[in-house]
Amino acid sequence: MLPSIRAAFERDDSERGDSLDKARLCAELTKPHILPPEGWNDGETLPQAFSALASRGITNLEGRLLLALFPTGQPFFRLKPATKFKFDPEVDPSLLQSFEDKLRIHEMIMLAKLEKDDSDGGTNARRAGFRSRMRSAISQLLVTGDVLIQMTDEYQIRIHRRDNYVVRRSTSGDVMYMITREQVDSLSLSPEQIEMIGLDLETEMNTPAYDRMQDLYTKCEWNPMSKRWVVEQQVKDVTIVTSEEKVSPYFAIPYSLPPTGHYGRGIIEENLGDVRAINELTERLLDFAALSSKHLFALDYSSQVRPQDLALPTGSVFQARVQGGQVTDVGILRTDRAGDFGVVQNVRESLSRDLSKVMMMEAEQLPTYERASRLHVERVAMELEGALGGVYAPIADALQIPLVERLMHLLERDGVMPALPADSVEVEAVTGISALSREGDQQKLLQLLQTIAQMGPDMMQRFDRSLLLDILVRHSGVYEPGLVKSEEVMQQETAQQQQQQIMQTAGQQVAQSGGQALVEAAMGQMENPNV
Repeated sequence: MLPSIRAAFERDDSERGDSLDKARLCAELTKPHILPPEGWNDGETLPQAFSALASRGITNLEGRLLLALFPTGQPFFRLKPATKFKFDPEVDPSLLQSFEDKLRIHEMIMLAKLEKDDSDGGTNARRAGFRSRMRSAISQLLVTGDVLIQMTDEYQIRIHRRDNYVVRRSTSGDVMYMITREQVDSLSLSPEQIEMIGLDLETEMNTPAYDRMQDLYTKCEWNPMSKRWVVEQQVKDVTIVTSEEKVSPYFAIPYSLPPTGHYGRGIIEENLGDVRAINELTERLLDFAALSSKHLFALDYSSQVRPQDLALPTGSVFQARVQGGQVTDVGILRTDRAGDFGVVQNVRESLSRDLSKVMMMEAEQLPTYERASRLHVERVAMELEGALGGVYAPIADALQIPLVERLMHLLERDGVMPALPADSVEVEAVTGISALSREGDQQKLLQLLQTIAQMGPDMMQRFDRSLLLDILVRHSGVYEPGLVKSEEVMQQETAQQQQQQIMQTAGQQVAQSGGQALVEAAMGQMENPNV
């Protein structure tokens, strides 16, 4: 008999103790709420770091990565005809261009579905957009090095915390299965499922919500025989749901996956030495500052000054031993360690500069004027890609492409989009520098047109201007229904213009022939006035 999903989760959870502890340490030094200590609840205090530099750096990288990976107003992916069709000389080019236009409409539909509020109207679900969810995922990815994202059948994006899921990978890094643990209200289950796990529906309806919570374990496992993902859910070790999915609803994304490892390592762990050093040096600087700001008075054992004399208001008189105008039996405690203070401060500033460069906190801000925007976007994207060590590629492979494939699968299943023929479409993640690829393609076309125009009008006749316009509009990222006239509309307008010209010509001929008849009649009347 196979072990329950709960037992499998607990087994895998016990084997990742060091990795999880290291992730908790990274969170403690940056944003403790991302991965709190084991057993923590909302009534307890989270650990507090002495330095907020790493936390600010993570927030800065979150924003930059979010805009680079999921740019607003344009798809972060591209649907392309399969290579075997695009470069097949026997395929009709006009048919291929029409197919690409339809794929662009599919992109717009998919992007609109993603950016729609993922909570259904009338529910108590927390309202959050796609980018809000992705920002939370990026934060976990940078701090803990690993994150698990789920797209439900209702198109909702869920982010699972690092300690609430386990992942098992093969030696090549491929995911074999994932198990999540979450608490659900028993009344969110169907009456049949409530009965299956041994609960009484009427009793549960009269039970407070806090006491109705149940641990739900979900296992998503790859079946190499059927080439499908098997999803199984259990409550109280009882299976309540079993299904097979062509596209996995779960995406396990590592930041930097070590060889034969199951979980990724984050940017904080890669720079853990500097982060810990800055935190500890900040604590020492605070101690130095606190010690230097103290003003303690010391009274000699034989001093005539009393402690309450030191609290007298300005201008008061008290008895004390005075020599040369100075009180000799009262001293002030001083901390003459300015040299040590300067050494600690210099070391901390040096580490702060290094860590700030790693976290892109000194990068040039993007200008607001439009002409230089593309060059500066390229520059910041190149700096970010270099600073993060090519993180775009693994995120694209592990998140963006699977997310798009899952979304296409759901939209085709629900009939929102027509199903495309198998193996006819390829998904390309558009991230980092490649996010500007469509704009770059558009610029290349415009430059080509300028070059061809210099060769004379005969060369321009070799280009299909209608097709060229369609390509430019497609690369511009603008889609407005009816903006560009279709070939059918153009043919109808041409036919109407031709018909109007024929009618106008016919009218002129009738008018001319009618005028000639009147002249002839008038001449005849003049010649034969008696007629």
